[in-house]
Amino acid sequence: MTQMEIRRLVEARFQKMGAKKIKLDSGECWTLNGEFFKVTTLNPFWVIEWTDRQEYADGGAFEDVDPMPYEITLEEIHQAVDGLLSHP
Repeated sequence: MTQMEIRRLVEARFQKMGAKKIKLDSGECWTLNGEFFKVTTLNPFWVIEWTDRQEYADGGAFEDVDPMPYEITLEEIHQAVDGLLSHP
């Protein structure tokens, strides 16, 4: 998949899971249940970043990162996002 496809699919899944898109000093990200999430497309992989500290998200310094390959199925994307947003 391309970088644009990945970003679109992950962000659509964020939205479907109930996350809200917000604008912070560091740019746009998603929030749900007091946590902040962002998808970043890099070469040769893409990442889902997250933190439970708004001040970290404001500065673009997310605490946790899950690197993902571009050769991934839609189901694998859904599983990754669902697992991340569904954890207690």
